[in-house]
Amino acid sequence: MSAIDLTLVGDYDEQRRRIRLRKATTKTRAALWIELHPVLADALEQELGPREDRDPGRRLFAGSGADALRTSIAKACRAAAIPLFSPHDLRHRRVSLLHLRGVPWARIGEQVGQRNLAVTANTYSHVLADERELDYAELLA
Repeated sequence: MSAIDLTLVGDYDEQRRRIRLRKATTKTRAALWIELHPVLADALEQELGPREDRDPGRRLFAGSGADALRTSIAKACRAAAIPLFSPHDLRHRRVSLLHLRGVPWARIGEQVGQRNLAVTANTYSHVLADERELDYAELLA
């Protein structure tokens, strides 16, 4: 099972707008936090509803799983007339965007659960095609 299938409502930190991936669900077997873009956090909070009605033990993405996510990403890529990306591709792109925004490799490695900074730099810095991708407003327009 993938992390998306095992993440619970109680793993969402609404105050800091991030999701905890428990160590049992990550590749490196280390817990880590995934910070959400405000647009994603808003959508997630709307879907979750009021705090008092939330069950912390329920799956955070109850209507989705790894396969549904891959299908949705493929549909979105086709609709946007862009190359097809997998969740793994998007992970690499996000790290490249963080690097281009000036986030230190140590912080990036911490965010993605990678302990070796040289591996982080060598693995993730190659996928950015266009620096205009740094402009979230342009991407969302």
